[in-house]
Amino acid sequence: MLIENSRPGVALALLLVLLFPLPAAAQKGTGEPTGVARQAVKPPIETMSGTIKDIKVGPCERTTGRSLQGVHLIVQATDGKTINLHLGPAAALEDVLDQLSAGQQITFEAFRTDAMPQDAYVAKSLTAGDTTFELRDDSLRPNWAIAARGGR
Repeated sequence: MLIENSRPGVALALLLVLLFPLPAAAQKGTGEPTGVARQAVKPPIETMSGTIKDIKVGPCERTTGRSLQGVHLIVQATDGKTINLHLGPAAALEDVLDQLSAGQQITFEAFRTDAMPQDAYVAKSLTAGDTTFELRDDSLRPNWAIAARGGR
């Protein structure tokens, strides 16, 4: 067996990597010491709709999370205002990105905190056509963080 011929330190390191998964690529939010999901009082959820004007994948300017690349939709809302809708880390949203395009009509549930700019929101869920993407649970914990830890 390979481990029997290895030094004990290598075997222990391998065991630790397998037992303790790395933290999920999460983003805490603008200026927040902890994520919204861990805060006792949750921000209100708003339901909005509009047209995707642009899809931006790149560094999030205001996040304090660990993910290097975030996904933002620039949405022209039906009330006329432009919304910067943060979906989450790009690595966790490849399947979602494959189904979105500029010019597409969407409906979404989103929240914002007082630390965020007025036009910025974080998506809880997103519906494009007949497909709904549940991005965060009712406590606003990202679904990719739940999956990375093997459930709750």
